[in-house]
Amino acid sequence: KREVDEEDAALYRHLGAILRHCLLIKADGEDRTEEFHSHTVNLMGNLPLMCLDVLLTPKVQQGSVEYMGMNMDAVNILLDFMEERLDRGHKLKETLTPALNLLTESARVHRETRKFLRFKVLPPLRDVKTRPEVGNLLRNKLVRLMTHIDTDIKHCAAEYLFVLCKESVARFVKYTGYGNAAGLLAARGLMGGGRGEGTYSEDEDTDTEEYKEAKANINPVTGRVEERVVNPMEGMTDEQKEFEAMKLFNMFDKLSREQIIQPMGVGPDGQMAPLDEAMHKMVETRTSSDLDSDSD
Repeated sequence: KREVDEEDAALYRHLGAILRHCLLIKADGEDRTEEFHSHTVNLMGNLPLMCLDVLLTPKVQQGSVEYMGMNMDAVNILLDFMEERLDRGHKLKETLTPALNLLTESARVHRETRKFLRFKVLPPLRDVKTRPEVGNLLRNKLVRLMTHIDTDIKHCAAEYLFVLCKESVARFVKYTGYGNAAGLLAARGLMGGGRGEGTYSEDEDTDTEEYKEAKANINPVTGRVEERVVNPMEGMTDEQKEFEAMKLFNMFDKLSREQIIQPMGVGPDGQMAPLDEAMHKMVETRTSSDLDSDSD
């Protein structure tokens, strides 16, 4: 993410163009080609972000992958390279994250790259009956990584999908489910919704007819339409409901006092905090804003 002057940028772009060419050619045999492309990806990951535009070229040739009038051959090869490493599942931290980070940063700064990757990875939702992490689509595989035991791997996967969603919490949750998204949202202070700090174009999300019809019945935590369950309190009197509620409250209170669990809440800054602390901050924020309005 370092800044470079024009002279250095020209040199980096020249190097980037050479590396792009390296991605498009093959070595002698599959193993050598994979090793060659792996070194190429590692070198590309060290280029300044502003110089990653060399991955795209307006020169579209016959047989090239075209999107928005741009030649996407290099980006498409990177995407395939990343998915192959993901499917292999071997030493993901060393083999997968360099390609995933490169795609993420390229999508963050170049609109055409982001839109192409989103078209390939997050097409408009049609299947809303299956959990986002279930299936063999690339989206399903990446969502599964979001709960990986290795923190770096799950962060990389979540950040990639978050950038493809233009750092919109609502869109991110729509494609991944709140349960899978919670880790990144908590780390970024976005549990209350909103957007990340990135700057993106204002094109709108397009919903399919299938998604529009099912939207009201989608469980935001699991990201799919759930079967209707019987309300366990159906048929109870108000007194019975109150009795059950007090039992539940007393159980949580006991667990909290014995420090077996710690109730958490979302503070005004969007970060998770102990519930009493979060409520205290909320009161302070409201009091401060009330005083400011009175002074006006």
